[in-house]
This record gives sequence, structure tokens and C-alpha cells, in this order.
Amino acid sequence: MQQNYRYGDPHTATPHAGVDGSRVISFFIFNTDVHMHAYPADGQDITDLACAGALDAALDACRVRCLEFEYAFSRTRPDSDIARAHAASPDPVPVDPRTAELVELAFGYCERSGGLFDITMGTVTSLWDFHTGTVPSALALARALPHVGYRNVCLGCDASGEPTLAIADPEAILDLGGVAKGYIADDLARLFGERGIERFVINLGGNVLVRGGRPADPAHGRPHAGTPWSIGVVNPRDPEHSRAIVALADGSVVTSGLHERCFTRGGVTYHHILDPSTGMPAKTDAVSATIVAPRSIDCDGYSTTALMLGAERGTSFIEGIDGVEAIIIDRDDNVSWTSGLEDRLSLVPTLPRW
Repeated sequence: MQQNYRYGDPHTATPHAGVDGSRVISFFIFNTDVHMHAYPADGQDITDLACAGALDAALDACRVRCLEFEYAFSRTRPDSDIARAHAASPDPVPVDPRTAELVELAFGYCERSGGLFDITMGTVTSLWDFHTGTVPSALALARALPHVGYRNVCLGCDASGEPTLAIADPEAILDLGGVAKGYIADDLARLFGERGIERFVINLGGNVLVRGGRPADPAHGRPHAGTPWSIGVVNPRDPEHSRAIVALADGSVVTSGLHERCFTRGGVTYHHILDPSTGMPAKTDAVSATIVAPRSIDCDGYSTTALMLGAERGTSFIEGIDGVEAIIIDRDDNVSWTSGLEDRLSLVPTLPRW
């Protein structure tokens, strides 16, 4: 679905008409492009000023909420909850309840992954630069690795019962980027619902969350509303095209892929999915792991783990989690998926390169 996006400053971006009968807002935040579409309810007319106004008000509320999350979760803003916790380490600082909730949820993914997912991997990832192709020295990694461990992050309460966050090891770097967009997408979905918007699409730089199915479009063969959206799973060998299509009316889809950030140095290709035990790119036969789930944070929290486990173990791992599905592509372009996707998945062949 092609859209005429207008990338804007999140402080000033305003909703505008989409080509598909939606109202749209687009802006750059969280170091990524954000697009949100809100659609009128069945029987409503987008040209009605009251209808368009309600959709625009919901989109603008989501824009403001994104700014709130940027102020709370950013690792680079000096006034964010995370930055203040680092500055005060090892002492605790008061934080927004949503920051505490996100950290608490992140602990669960760290534990269930057996340590493959760790919110203190910033300790190591900060040594790499995938833009300039910088590989850290073995000595730098050896010094950093002892400080990787999510148990260095502690939640508590102050005397008034407000949440606090402490980083017990001042050398550890907390980075919630691995789950933050999923948490934010879920919160934005709740905000839409609170404002009575039942059909919408949220795309936070690849974290896709949809509700309500597609609107009716008789001119294009959709006489009834609510049919599933078709969400593409990028082809790691040809990122301009999809390798699979997921039919989804309600839920979220998130992909982690080795192709997203990588570079070649001295004949060796390095990707950005790092093993917490070595600080080096994880050794895996998988090149892409896509998670489909009702909650976007589950997609975030499990996609990296599934990718690191590899095609067979990753698929088996996700198969054991109720309500969560996976599509994993291996280095030989084989696609595997969990049983819950049998009737919702179609494959797209990889075209030969000439």
C-alpha cells in the first residue's frame, strides 16, 4: 500500500488525508520513521468533519504520547529516566511508572530467553559501530563482558511508593531499545481504543500493529470491512521484496534480520545480533526471524531470541509459547513457521538475480 508520507518533526507533525480513506500522521522519533493510520468506523464518512476531527485528535494524542516515551526511554537524552539512572548509578532514581513497567516486562524476556536477550547488552553494542564498520578489540570486549547482566538492573520504590530504577553496576549500560517499540506500539493501540478508534495501523520503523481489519473498498474487490491486512515479511536476500505474506486482522508483526545492520571487514561479514556470552555476532543458521503475536512487545521480546537459536530450535521455542507464532528464514532461503500460521501464511519465491 503506497502512501504519500510526510515525514515531520514530532513536535509539529499534523494529521493529513491518506490515499486509502484514512487519516495519517508521520514523523521521525525513536531514531526511526513512524506512520499511523486511523480509519472511520463502518458506516462513518471520512469527509464528515466530526469524523475526521475525532480521527485527527486520536492521531495527535498518539504523537504526544510518543514524545513522552522518548523523554522517558531514550538512552541518549540526558534528562530521560534511563540517562538519569546511569548518572546516579548505583543509587536509585525515581522514574515514570511506564519505565518501571517496561523494565519489569523486559526482565521476563531476559529470563525466558536463557540470557540470549539481555537489556544490558548496550555495554557491548556501544563498542561496535555498524555505520563506520568498527570492530572492537578482543581486550575491549573482555573488559566489557563481565558487566553484561540484566540482574545489574534493579526496580524498587521510594518512601512514597513511587517506582525507582537503579543500575547496580556503573559499568553496565541499560538499553531498552530491544523491547521499547513494541511496548510503545501496544500503548498507542490502547490509546486509540480509549478514543473509540477501532480500525488503525501503527508502524514504528518495522514494528507493525493492526486492528479491525481492512476497510471496505468495493472498487477494489473488498465489499466488506474487516478482511485481514496483508503484511509482508522482507526477503533477506532481496530487501526490496517480500519472502512471505502474513494475513492478519488484529495483532502485531516484527522482524529481526541479520541484513538490517551489517558490514564486511577483511573478508568477514559482521551483523548486529550480538551474543551476550562473547560480544560477537551470534552464530546461527537463521538470517531472519519474524514474530506474529497479539502484543507487539512479545514480537520484540522473542524475535532476537528466535533468530539466535536458529531455524529449528527457534521455531520449536516459539511453538511452545501460547499465542505467539514465528516465521524463520535460514541462510539457504528455506522458510519454516509455527503451526498457528498454517492458514495465514503465503510464501513468495525469491527471484533469481541476473
